[in-house]
Amino acid sequence: MDILAWNETLNRIVFGFPMKLVYLLVGAYLVIFRIRWFSAPLRMARVAFSETLGAIRERAYGFGGQITPYQATMVALSATLGTGHLLGMLAAVLVGGPGAVFWMWVGYFFGTGTKFAEATLAVHYRRRFADGSVSGGPMYYLSRGLPRLRFLGHLFAFFAAVAAFGIGNLSQAGAVGGALAPLGAPPALVGLFLALLVGLVLGGGIVRVARFAQVVVPLKLLLFLVALGPLLVLYAGRIPEALALVFQAAFTPEAALGGAAGYSLFAVINAGLGRGIFANEAGLGSAAIAHAQAQVDHPVRQGFWGVTEMLVSFLVTSLTALTFVASGLWREGGGAAEAAQALFQAHPLGGVVLALTVAVFALGTMVSWGFYGEEAAAFLLGEGVRWPYRLAFATLAFVGPLGGLEAFLAVSDTLNGLMALPNLLGLVLLGGVVGRLVYGFFRGEPWVPPR
Repeated sequence: MDILAWNETLNRIVFGFPMKLVYLLVGAYLVIFRIRWFSAPLRMARVAFSETLGAIRERAYGFGGQITPYQATMVALSATLGTGHLLGMLAAVLVGGPGAVFWMWVGYFFGTGTKFAEATLAVHYRRRFADGSVSGGPMYYLSRGLPRLRFLGHLFAFFAAVAAFGIGNLSQAGAVGGALAPLGAPPALVGLFLALLVGLVLGGGIVRVARFAQVVVPLKLLLFLVALGPLLVLYAGRIPEALALVFQAAFTPEAALGGAAGYSLFAVINAGLGRGIFANEAGLGSAAIAHAQAQVDHPVRQGFWGVTEMLVSFLVTSLTALTFVASGLWREGGGAAEAAQALFQAHPLGGVVLALTVAVFALGTMVSWGFYGEEAAAFLLGEGVRWPYRLAFATLAFVGPLGGLEAFLAVSDTLNGLMALPNLLGLVLLGGVVGRLVYGFFRGEPWVPPR
């Protein structure tokens, strides 16, 4: 068996249905037994809002870090809000039908516990430097929180550092090039622009990355509203019918869809859970690297920002899915790219707005993933690796729109999935720490960082 065949087998395992159940069970464990959303849901919701959108905190707390909690969340959202929220969501509905949307919501709900725990642990176990800067993420909470299993932190860092070159760079740069090609943009020119922009932003460290994210995330959301708004108005009358179909087809797809071929209950659940898990990166641990940078006086505050990140991601995927279901185009089958083109034929701006939205979504993902990979590489090899890593990342950004390196991209995609293995195990083993931090936060106890 050659390496690509072996990689394909491994890829089916790390992204397969049994692994999706593991994501779901870990999230359920954290939600029910550690964070305990259900113990006082209204109180939890009130506190979550007051700590995040109700009072966007721009002040420093003197506990390390160079960016605010809001900025850290923007860095995470810049990575999370990618093409999977658009094309990936259409693909899920094409494969699993409208019922897949319901199971996506299930994945998102339990994913809130996973993302909350990741952000909380990232702040709690981060490393502080003399200049006030910090580094954190799964590689730190795995190695510092589980000293006897510190190799898990190194495994995660290796997977993240290499995967960032593929799933966070080549794949995204290729998406930008592919989106802009119909508009006449030469691939080499697109690649040069991406290389210069990514290199310039990463060269300024987390402060410049955060400032970029503060611009690109609102731009993403604005473009998304411009792209989807007219379609939502066009299909507004069919949205109630689409919602009803989502719930009906979630459990009895053949009956709800008139015996449509291919929409078995397994296909529905598998496709929906895949979007509800992988679209928001809950469980992969990547976003925790960004949340670790926040200036907060208690880790749980940033945990609530992790939930806010999930909420924004949930709204984008849900609106995309409901618009697609309401359009009825999912019945025609085909691939996600063709479905997107068909969906936006009814848009006043046509394919232009789709191309720009996909390009900006992918661009923001590239920059944040460049920072993630750099942090992981610095954990493994020391601070001296930062500039070589940035230069290598910028070089690959140029190559992405040109095509090629498909084999490396396939391997990095598998490494991206492998990131979840040490992270999910660590979240279970450190669940007690999360529970104690939540308990102390609501009792008003001061946070004491571990040494």
